[in-house]
Amino acid sequence: MDQDRTLPQERTLLEGLLHYLGIILRYKWFILVVTILAAAGVVAFSIRSLQLPPEESPLPNRYRAYARLLLRDEAQDGMVAMLEALGAPAPRGGTAGSGRLVLEVFNSRSFIDRIIEMNDMVAYYDMADATRTQQRDFVRSNTGGGLDAQAGILTLSYEDIRPEFAQQFANSIVDELDRYFRDRGGLTRGVVLESLRETLAAVESRVASIEAEIRAFQQRYGVLTVEELATSQTAMIRGLEADLVTLERAIRTQTERTRIENDPELIRLRSERDIVSDLIREIEAGYAGGERTMPPRSQLPQLSLELGRLRADLELQQRLRTSLQEQYEIARLSAEANPGFTILEYAELPDEKTGPARGQISMMVTAGAFAGSIFLSFLHYGYKSIRKDPKLMKMLSPEKGT
Repeated sequence: MDQDRTLPQERTLLEGLLHYLGIILRYKWFILVVTILAAAGVVAFSIRSLQLPPEESPLPNRYRAYARLLLRDEAQDGMVAMLEALGAPAPRGGTAGSGRLVLEVFNSRSFIDRIIEMNDMVAYYDMADATRTQQRDFVRSNTGGGLDAQAGILTLSYEDIRPEFAQQFANSIVDELDRYFRDRGGLTRGVVLESLRETLAAVESRVASIEAEIRAFQQRYGVLTVEELATSQTAMIRGLEADLVTLERAIRTQTERTRIENDPELIRLRSERDIVSDLIREIEAGYAGGERTMPPRSQLPQLSLELGRLRADLELQQRLRTSLQEQYEIARLSAEANPGFTILEYAELPDEKTGPARGQISMMVTAGAFAGSIFLSFLHYGYKSIRKDPKLMKMLSPEKGT
């Protein structure tokens, strides 16, 4: 039973295939002519596009020039460690991170604007009427960048109908990238230099602040060190004490010599003794007069500790400043010597086109013409079949109103 049911189905399928094959054979000359004409037309078009100058050709050859950069992993030369020692954020992308940074700069608006200006591309491509965004998009559409993170190689390229201009443009990109990163101290080095500059500025500010505090201390007390202040204060007190002893002796002598209570000389000596005693107490207790201050003797140890702390802090900050200055010079010279990548090879003049694939285009057009002619054949056959069938024509014709 299954076999009896299958045989009519296969017969029907075979009859359908033979029917369509018959239609194709009926229109074989039409299909053949359309296919040949399409193939001849696209071949003639391809030949003509080769004969015309590139500027006039509707399908000119395109050439792509390639330049390659060898990226450096700057984490290996101590730059990242220096950043971490300064407490600054350190990039950890290795050569992949460096390559992505180069590509970001390469695709930035300001960089592309400089490249357009350097190569006079507005006049070369006649883009005077194009907006700045359209000019950038055009350049980006013809440039390319590929990163091999494992090998640390970045490939930059440019495509144009003239191989000389493609080479010139690709090399100008490489030279401008090299200049850009040298001016900014390389890849990670630029961050290191900026961090060093900021840290050095903070240290210099701290040094200036400490020096100002020390100068203020010296001006306030009129001495360079607390030891000098203590020596000066002790010398003053000893001198006044010696004067006090002399006055006491003079008072005793004068008292024995005269018995007059209101003796003018005795009054003068006692007045001088009181003045000297007041001066000794004033010096020991401390006083402020004019632009200078005499601290109490009890505060001299504390002042000595304070000044010692300021001097120790100043010495530490000065050593740190010297170390930072040395690190900054090393980083700056290193950045000037190498921008973070090496130009492995400049772009050479391309001698093979990258497009268009005229053979592939011819095949596609020919295949499309062949398929289109078959479709038109079926369409024409179907239209003729409908015209021959009165029932179908009646169904397709509009009904007449009564």
